[in-house]
This record gives sequence, structure tokens and C-alpha cells, in this order.
Amino acid sequence: MRWQLPLLLAFLSLRCTHAPEPAAPAPAPVAAAPTYPEPQPPALRLPDTVRPTHYALDLKLIPAEPTFSGAVAIDVEVREPVRQVWLHGQDLEVTQARVDTGTRTLEARAVTASDGRLGLLLPEPLPAGKAVIHLSFTGHVDRERSRGLYSVEERGEPYLYTFFEPVDARRAFPCFDEPGFKVPWRLRFTVKAGHVALANHPVVSREPLPEGLERVTFAESRPMPSYLVAFMVGPFDVVDAGTVGRNAAPLRFIVPRGRGPETAYAASATPRIVKALEDFFDQAYPYEKLDVAVVPRYWGTMEHPGIVALGQPLTLIRPGEETLARRKWYATIAGHELGHYWFGDIVTCKWWDDIWLNESLTSWLDRKTMDGFDPGWGFSREASMNALSFALDADALSAALPVRKPANTHDDVLGSFDNGTTYAKGSSVISMFEAWLGPERMRDVLRAHVRKHAWGVATSEDFATTLSEAASPDVARSFRSFIDQPGAPRISAEVQCKPGTPTRLKLSQERFLPAGSTGGAAQTWTVPVCVRAGTGGGSHRVCQLLSESTGELSLPMRDCPKWVLLNAGGTGYYRSSYTREQLAKVLAAPPNAFTVEERLALLADVEGSVRRGDLPLGEALRLVPATANDKDRTIVLRGSRLLQLVNEDGLSPAERTRFRKWVGDVYGPRARKLGWEPKPGDSDELKQERSRILELATMHGEDPALSQEAERLARAWLKDRKSVNPEAVNGVLVVAAMHGDKALFDTLLTQARKEEDRNERSRLLTALATFRDPALVKESLSLVIGKEMDIRDTKVLLTGAFNAPETRELAWTFYRENFDALAERLRSDELAWLVGLVGNLCDTQHHAQVQEFLGPRVPRLENAPRALARAEESIRLCAESDRLNREGVKSFLRAPPTVPASPQTR
Repeated sequence: MRWQLPLLLAFLSLRCTHAPEPAAPAPAPVAAAPTYPEPQPPALRLPDTVRPTHYALDLKLIPAEPTFSGAVAIDVEVREPVRQVWLHGQDLEVTQARVDTGTRTLEARAVTASDGRLGLLLPEPLPAGKAVIHLSFTGHVDRERSRGLYSVEERGEPYLYTFFEPVDARRAFPCFDEPGFKVPWRLRFTVKAGHVALANHPVVSREPLPEGLERVTFAESRPMPSYLVAFMVGPFDVVDAGTVGRNAAPLRFIVPRGRGPETAYAASATPRIVKALEDFFDQAYPYEKLDVAVVPRYWGTMEHPGIVALGQPLTLIRPGEETLARRKWYATIAGHELGHYWFGDIVTCKWWDDIWLNESLTSWLDRKTMDGFDPGWGFSREASMNALSFALDADALSAALPVRKPANTHDDVLGSFDNGTTYAKGSSVISMFEAWLGPERMRDVLRAHVRKHAWGVATSEDFATTLSEAASPDVARSFRSFIDQPGAPRISAEVQCKPGTPTRLKLSQERFLPAGSTGGAAQTWTVPVCVRAGTGGGSHRVCQLLSESTGELSLPMRDCPKWVLLNAGGTGYYRSSYTREQLAKVLAAPPNAFTVEERLALLADVEGSVRRGDLPLGEALRLVPATANDKDRTIVLRGSRLLQLVNEDGLSPAERTRFRKWVGDVYGPRARKLGWEPKPGDSDELKQERSRILELATMHGEDPALSQEAERLARAWLKDRKSVNPEAVNGVLVVAAMHGDKALFDTLLTQARKEEDRNERSRLLTALATFRDPALVKESLSLVIGKEMDIRDTKVLLTGAFNAPETRELAWTFYRENFDALAERLRSDELAWLVGLVGNLCDTQHHAQVQEFLGPRVPRLENAPRALARAEESIRLCAESDRLNREGVKSFLRAPPTVPASPQTR
């Protein structure tokens, strides 16, 4: 039938030729492609035109997988029409984006900008009113830096954790990643059936899904910012530990499989911590449950509502190893993080410039609650002394920033958590005003602050308003003068005595700056100055606010005082400056003339005089032996800080040996009486004394007998973990390693390589970090740059090498050879640590090398420029101090004072 085809074609051709031409169909209208505006990302802070009011977040979380996926619906309030909505999302792939207005759906184009800013460009204006942003996305699980959503393996099993503060929630899901956006959240996860999935609020439902999965839905949260969202997924053990608080909230510890028995101490201590906090605030614990997420490292502790994160080194303590140090460490850090439930969670700072409202207030609160937690620890006095010393050292730098720091750049935000000022200075300033107002009045101010701003956000202005209302406007102005500007005052006084008239003190203030500083001293505060003036039969205490550069204070006496102490009570956040004659009179006062806190302040002022160049270090060192034999361990520790002013790099090997021997002679007799291991019935106070005195005698000084005993005990422990009392183990390992040989090094390294328990491996690596033999230090540093161990565990080896004069130059060489490779593997906060290490150097030649090497690199690194500025200034100041004091120290070492007999140990 093939012949039929031509006939058919001819017929069709004829028909088409004679048929009328049909009209061409009208072309279908072509839809115009949507046009989007050019992206205009905000400089840093998100605009206030679109604000979230609620999140519904869905995530699929499988710990073994390298990626995760999710979707989020964000209810927003649109305050004015916009064609661009800016929020945050970093290292996420947005696969779908739309905005629903209730009457229309706008398909959005997602764009990204630096620092994790995520823009949604719209084809037409989004009208004012309510809307819902819908985003689908995928992301990567972090397995190296522990930021955002991260995974860590424990004995071959992967676990998922989160850490978001300050700017890493955006790595886990798109969000308005700023503290001021504080709203409720609803979380729902798809996980592997059988895995534990926990978040801030309780689970309300579990739904089985195909393919061995399960959907877990959580109760809607209290209002919280993105950085406080938290969750964890994996084959965890959940340890029921009873209840906490006035409302009997369930307490549980979430640990890697098999680690439950190690939470016994934490389980006993946590309810007591919560009770102390409830009593202080007179408020019940604010959440439905308290899960303790035991995260892999000390780093990562965080105050997430309802699921506080506390590190394994803090929380997991093997039965029988509940040493004093471990107990104090857990209680202190847990108390800090849980204190944030009020200072941080109930009341949140509005922006990162006010993070001090979280950290300063909570750091101060630590000391209040821990004193009541276990009075035998004497926690508050030692912690207050350490915070005050740390803060004054930080404030001595012209590069110091105020407690309330500007946060105008991404680097500013990352650097806002500065230990010296945000934590230590802020808490010390609060202690000063507590002494000025009285404990109950300060407590009432803080209670009022929390109640006034509950479940909202607050600023420095808000806190100052509360302080003004509860105390006075003068107190509020004085407080702000310490929070809003850097530095610390230097207070000096001239005694003016005239027969027949009251004695007067002419007070002066300026900024305290050490010798060699390039900063300007012309600065004033409104300082609560309290002085104590001694008479033949007692003393008088007088206080006054000093708000100008000079002022006068009347003393209730007509005769000239025998001495004047310029920091009565010892709580003033300032350096007292004495003439040589004034200092001699104060130091000659009877031993019972001053409280322990006042004596601590006086010793700090002696140190300040040395740093300014007013008092030669060689003279100040003569005070050390008397402090070494004081019955109060905080006086011992405060006096020992004078030893740290000696630049051992500037001494010859023989002089260095002589210096360390003298330090050993000062502290050794008392340390030998105490011995390395505790005795039955020893109190916690005696255990603390033993630990501190042994450290001074063997780590700062040289005591051959104690070092030999430490080596014997260390070798015994390495063979049998039960052969040495747990209280002594860390100390004997470190001291043995300081003098150790290749055999001891190899034993420690072999055991560290085999050790699966991260806490135990950290103990071994800390000991390895104290070897002084250059060949062994080179071998240990190879672990830092190698892939055999996690750099988060091995960086202690680099710190140790920088700390010892014998190995500092070796460490500096290694640092320059490997800096770039190390920087690529570190978080932004760890970069500040890496850069700050060079602050251990102490001469102009090294300063020039630091400038040449780090100068071109640091501007490219997050959170590093401030750290370099501080490190460079530290090098310059150390070099100037060494120039002023080296010959005096050498002269001192030729004939150091004899050491008086030590007191009887208690």
C-alpha cells in the first residue's frame, strides 16, 4: 500500500491550494519576567522595617550525614513597604524563598552578602502589615571548628550539637540573627528512630516516619533570640537526676553513651546552685525542665534556656575522682551559665554593645552564689582578687576598650566578649558599688532590673535608669563613668595638717598608665573613694565621690594621721598611688590595722607602683617572703604576683637559676610540710592551700626534693592510675614533665595517643606542654600542626612552649613557620588566642619581628586586629619595665633576703 502515499499528498496539496487561508491564531501573551531590585545590604545591623514575631523551624538531622536540610516559616511584622528583606544565613543554600502576605504570594530571589547577610529581593513592594517568610535550605555540619551545627564522634558514634553565640545561628538556619529580635520558636525535627532529640523546651509529640525515621515536635518556646536556640541529636544516654527549683522542674543529664555514672557530682550540686539563684532573685527557676547538655569540650558552655550546655571536662567526673578542683570548677561554671537564665535569658541585651549586661552581672553573681554554695571554699575573696587584678591589668593598656564596647562592625561583635573588661572589670565595678550601696540595696537594684524587663530586652540606659531610681542619679552617673570609658583611675592624696583644724586630704585622679605607655592620663571618673586614716589608738574611715580631677576630703581628727590607706575596704576599682614615704608608713602599720581585702588592695597598689616606675622591682620583691608565710592563702597569692614582674628572658641562665632557687626557698619549706598528697581529714581549705603553695614552690620556683617526689609519683601513676591520690595527679604530672627526660615524654605521649577519653587525654597533653628540653618541645609541637590529634586539644602545647623562657624562641620560630596553616583551622575566637600568644615576647627586637610578620596577616583575619594591638602594647610595656628594672633585679639576686620560718600548717 505504499503507492497510496503520493496520491494522498497530492490530494492534500490540491485541497490546500484551493481552500481559503485560515486566520492565524493570536499569539499567547508572554508573561514579563519579574524584575528585582539591586541588592542593598545593610552595613551591619538589620533594618527595623521587617521584624520577626515567631519562627516555625523544621530540620532533618542525621549525625552521620555531612549535610542537613530544613525549612523555616518566619512570621514578620512589616513596618513600611519594602522590596528587600534582609536577615541572616551563612554557608546555606536557599532552595526556595517566598513571602506570603495573606492575599498574595511573592516569589523571592535570595542573595548573600558578607558576614552571613541574606537578602530576599521581591518583584514588587511588600506592603506594611503581617507576612510570613518561607525558606527551604540545606547546610553543612561543621566537624572541625564546633560552630553553628557541629558534630563530634565519641567512640565511633557521631553526635550533633549546636553553639550559636554570637553570630553562628545563621549557619544552621536562616534567621534574624541579632539579640534584639526576641520571639517564640516552634521546633520540629526529623531524626533517626531511636536517637535522642532534645531542644530548649519539652517534646510534645513523636511520630514514626518511613525509612526508619521519626518526627519530633517541641513545645513552643518562651521568647528568645536566635543565639539561644539549642538542640542536640544522637545516641545519647539520658540520666534522670530528680528535680530542681521551687517548681520541681525535671533535671536530666544528656551524655554520650555509657558516660552516665560520671554525672553523680554534677547531679548532686546542680539543685543547690538553682536554689541559690532562686533565693537571690526571689524567683522560681523559669523553665519547664533543666536538661544539662554535656558537650564535648570545655568550650561550648552556654546558657540555652531549658538545655544548658556544660563541657565534659566540667561535668563528667569519674567516681572517686571528685577532687576539690573539679568540684569547684563544675559549681562555678554551672553557676555562671545558670545565672544567665536571669541575666541573659529572661532579660537579654538589645545589641552586642551591651553584652556586659549579661556577662558582668553574671560574673559578679558567681561570687555571691558560690560563697553560699560552700563557705569552706572561700570562693568570693579569691575570685574577687583575681577578677580585680585581671581587670586592672587589662585596663592599663592604652588599647583597652570600655566595658560597654562599640559594636559597629562584624569584628566588634566577635570581640565584644573580652575577658578582661566585659567579665572581670564589669563584675569588679559592680562589687565596688555593692560596697558603696550595701549588699541588700544592690541586690534590690538587680532584682528590679530583671522584673522590669522580664522576657524582653534591655540597654545600658535602661540599667542606669533602674540604678538611678533605686539608688540615686549620682550613683548612676558614677557607675556609667566606669562602664562607658576605658582605663582605671589612679588616686593620689596629699595630707594637709594645720594645728587646731581638721586634717584634710587633697585628692587627685588621672588615668593609671604604666611606664612606657603612649596613652593620655588626662581622664576623670566619678570615683567612690574611701580612705582609712590611722591614729595612735585606731583608725577612721571616710568616703566621698570624687568627680573632678582634684577634690578635698576632711578627716575627723585634728592630729596628722600616722598613715592613710587610700582604698578602705579594698573594693575600689582604682589604683592607689603613694609616695615612698606614704607607702613606708602604711606598710609599717600594725598587722591587725587592715582587713584581708585591704591588704590585698595594698599589695596590688605596690605592684601598680612598680608598673609605673615609681618603685623599683628589686625593692618590691623584698615584701614577698612575709606574704609567703601569711595564714590567708589569698595574701600568699597576691604577694606572689610580684614575682611575675621579673622578666626571666632578661636574666642569664645562672641568674635565672638563682631566682628560681630563691623562690623555691621562699615557698618550699611550707610546701614540704604540706606534701603532695592530702592526709585523712584534710579540709577543703587545706587542700586549696596545699595546691597553691606547691605550685609556687615547684612551678615558679625550684625545690629539688619536691620535684623528685613529683617524678616518683608521676611514674607510679602512669603505671597504675590508683597509686596516687587524685588531688595530687595534675600537679605531679606537670612538675615531673618540667624536669622530665625522653623516657617520661615518650610514656606520656604514648598514653595520650591511646587515650579515648577526652578529659584524660587533655590531662596528659597538659603535662606534655611543660617539658623544657628543646628537642622534646619540637616533637610535641609537631602534634599541633599534624592531623593525628584535634588542634582544639593540642593547642595547649603551643601555649606551653610560649610560656617558658627556655622554649619561647623555639615557639616563636614554629609560630612563624606554621601560622597560616594554623589560622585556617581555628575559629574566630581562637584566632584572637593565636595572635595574643606573641604578647609573651618582651623586647624591641621581637616587637619589630611581630610587626613585620603579623602586620600584613592580621587585617585579613576575623577578631584578630584588637588582639594584635593588645599584644604589641604588652611587648612594648614589658620591654620598658625590663629596661627600668633589670639591673635592680640582678642586684637583688646577688643578696636576696633570708626567708623567715613558715607558720604551722593547719
